[in-house]
Amino acid sequence: MTTTSSIMEKFSGYPVFTNRDVRLFLGRKAKAANVARLLSHMKRAGRIHQVVRGVYSATVDERVSGFAFQPFYYGTLYALTLRELWTQNSRPEIITLKKIRKSGILIFGGKVGVKLHHLTPKRFFGFDILVVGGMKVPVSDPEKTLIDLFFYKIRLPIQDYSGLLKAVDRRKLASYLKAYDGHTRVAVENFVRKYKRAADAGKLESPY
Repeated sequence: MTTTSSIMEKFSGYPVFTNRDVRLFLGRKAKAANVARLLSHMKRAGRIHQVVRGVYSATVDERVSGFAFQPFYYGTLYALTLRELWTQNSRPEIITLKKIRKSGILIFGGKVGVKLHHLTPKRFFGFDILVVGGMKVPVSDPEKTLIDLFFYKIRLPIQDYSGLLKAVDRRKLASYLKAYDGHTRVAVENFVRKYKRAADAGKLESPY
């Protein structure tokens, strides 16, 4: 088996892998420069795809994008899409502990656009694992999705909150809000108090 084939066999089932992962797999004799050249060759041959610098995947799939920014979870609008809490499609929105320079970036050589949101460890919670198209990905739960929408100042037409508000558990939401400042906490609490009953009854509609 060639080195290229052994790399593909090892990492084709991983969402992403890095230069360092390949060096560790190949052992101590693998020099960083040689590994970099090998991966560059594999990329030109179309056998692997660069997600971002130094991070690769065996496939071009937006669902693996967050794994290039670990630790992370998918949140806000993308969480609504993955959890089927609204009918819109949205690009990946990645909530990450990593410091970010730009919120909107292109990955996979410009083929996929993603949105990045930085979060502090204190507020990095409220997500679980969903299986989406056979892939396991971390996605914010309804309560954290609602909070993140307010925290990152993402506003939607009122009817688009219907599925999300139905899914929100008020006790869990209250426990999550303890980690947030007064402004975010009060805004979310007032919003839920005003609109959840209508959403539960299937009557949350645009006033226009």
